[in-house]
Amino acid sequence: MINKLSTKTLILIFVVLLAVVAIFIIYDSSHGERSFRNTLVSIDTAKVTSINIYPKATHHKEVHIFKEGNYWKVKLTDGKDVEIPKSKINQLLSQLLLFQPVGVAAQSKDKWKEFQVDTSGTRVEVYQGSNNTADITIGKFTYHRPNNMMTYVRVGGDDNVYEVLGFMNFEFNHNADYFRDDHVIYDNLNNWNKLSFSYPGDSSFVLTKLKNHWEIGGQRVDSSNAANYLNTISNLTDPNFIDDPPESLLRKAKYTLTIQSSSLGGITVAAFADSSRMAVNSTQYPDTYFDGKKNNFWKRLFVGKKHFFKSKKSIRRKKS
Repeated sequence: MINKLSTKTLILIFVVLLAVVAIFIIYDSSHGERSFRNTLVSIDTAKVTSINIYPKATHHKEVHIFKEGNYWKVKLTDGKDVEIPKSKINQLLSQLLLFQPVGVAAQSKDKWKEFQVDTSGTRVEVYQGSNNTADITIGKFTYHRPNNMMTYVRVGGDDNVYEVLGFMNFEFNHNADYFRDDHVIYDNLNNWNKLSFSYPGDSSFVLTKLKNHWEIGGQRVDSSNAANYLNTISNLTDPNFIDDPPESLLRKAKYTLTIQSSSLGGITVAAFADSSRMAVNSTQYPDTYFDGKKNNFWKRLFVGKKHFFKSKKSIRRKKS
């Protein structure tokens, strides 16, 4: 009898406890919600058709990014539209989904200036057709705990200033050129078998691949020097564009590099120069010109024959 009463009592206690837990769950779900929104940007990236950015970097002048057919483009300051690489637009769209709030830093407009989410911040508008599906202003960032960076963000129509983990300005605070394809050359160097350097005077030469090594004029070059150079130029980019260079500058190339590729055929990179300017262009990206003189960019491409051989100093060091 005692055992039976004990069992009944235990069952009763269990039922009561279960009911209490259920009540707390129901109460918490209806009254214990977090005091701020779960997400700041809710978009279907496949349906986004345009993005307007007003960055600090341009003094808040609009950077207009839009979809045309299957391609994404950005409008330059001169009104020209240029294509954006898939990798860059995918990164931009992915970044929009990372605006997940972890806290609220302020709840009134008088704090906007302090956190730089007023007109001084970088504003981003996202559209699906004519519908504005996201409007956020990215403010200042700060280090919030060891190794954690925090960005302050505001959403259009909401007075709150939210805390978001990460440096969210990185993908958005740029001028239009940042989103362009900045490749000069893009190929797998294992596809290359010959590089012809055409220079003024008698300084031209040919770098040829024979089996597993490279040669110049029948002389084997230093494998490390060759590998470093080929790795550098096989994925060569430069952020310094020249739009609409004058025809007078493009009449004759001063330096050319022609790469024989088993996948792309011939890739020719040319440097057109006068006394004050230099424009670098490749047949792989024929509509894009780069400032060859900025940071001596041209010297990374158009190296001399000596570049591929060990210097006498390094030979002496090895002997000693």
